[in-house]
Amino acid sequence: MAKARFLSNPYPDVVLTQADRDALLELENRLIEENFRKYESFVVHDNRQVDETRWKKLTTDENLYVYAERERWVDEMDDEELMIKSSSETERNNLPKLLCVGTFHGELNDLMFGTVNPTQDIMRVKASYVKDYDDGAVLANVVLPTVDDPFRSVTVKWTQINLPLGSTRLVCNRDFVCLEATGVLHFANGDRVGYQLLHSIDFPQTNKLLPNTVRARHTITGFYRQTNRNVIDTFAFDTVDPGGKVVRKLALLACGEALLSTNNYVTCGQKKKLNWLLQRRVAEARFNRQRSSTRNGFEDESACVVCKCTLTPGSLGLPRMRGLGKSTCKLCMNSVCSHCKEVKPISFLSPDGKLFRHKISFCRLCICEVNTMDALQAARDQAVGYGAYNMMQSLSGSFTQSDDLND
Repeated sequence: MAKARFLSNPYPDVVLTQADRDALLELENRLIEENFRKYESFVVHDNRQVDETRWKKLTTDENLYVYAERERWVDEMDDEELMIKSSSETERNNLPKLLCVGTFHGELNDLMFGTVNPTQDIMRVKASYVKDYDDGAVLANVVLPTVDDPFRSVTVKWTQINLPLGSTRLVCNRDFVCLEATGVLHFANGDRVGYQLLHSIDFPQTNKLLPNTVRARHTITGFYRQTNRNVIDTFAFDTVDPGGKVVRKLALLACGEALLSTNNYVTCGQKKKLNWLLQRRVAEARFNRQRSSTRNGFEDESACVVCKCTLTPGSLGLPRMRGLGKSTCKLCMNSVCSHCKEVKPISFLSPDGKLFRHKISFCRLCICEVNTMDALQAARDQAVGYGAYNMMQSLSGSFTQSDDLND
């Protein structure tokens, strides 16, 4: 059995004073404001064209491009801009900044809903979908989401990445203590821009390292803007000191791949919407004392709700091809054939705090409904503590503990 993750806080003594909170908010504002101006200038004045005399292309994925800052620019940067020191504090790693620009598929509210994770439970659910960290804990909250501003969050977190062979002590795992902030800003022309900040910080209480772990440091600022339906424009900086002895090129490529995976937050937001809508539909069914379709149209259990093909056995009593593997959509409770069925792994929290994943069947109509649904209401419910991720005993099938899953 794999180690249970996201269940313990290695630094429970971190307590923020009001002065600490004010300083962290000032730090967030400075870092975001500086890079937000760069993004707006990049769009308005540079026409989204990268200066390749400063930036060298590192890696790409469809319409996303990651660049590394050329060394002559790094040499001219001061300590505050670089924000990186070696673990021994005696030499500078001189890792350049990475820049990620381009577009990917998704809706901004889905991405922001997938990004916001101010509590330990939501952090665990998000990690099960995004798979960005192997362990972590919320050390302190500075700003919590509200109904009026559900994507606004400022927290202090500890996170850990388990490297290959980390359990053998041949390689040390990496952990971070960071200020994490999310929110929404606007360009001068009114364009809505979501942001996420991760910035390493130090507390006296977090200096003691866990066994076989090296403290890494990073500063990531990402901005996201809806340019068309299902198209998000991104502009992100990443500067990382991995700590210890790490090959420079490998560190750059690993950071570049992380920047290219931003669309995982869109997928996370869509999965969280599925969690939320499942809980709402189950509550409605319980209120109505029956599990009935939420649609007023097709409710014939002998046919698929999507393609309307017959699911009952043929004239000789043999099952029809699309009737093999048929199921019931857990959102609309209508029958769905094997061709029109989509199975999604959904994460749930058990009453005793364990995180499980359950493969649930949906029809394509409901998946389309969820994907096109605005995540704003789900985010508002999350802000007031709605239990969207509580395990539902009404779901059939077996649950698997999340730590045992790789998918």
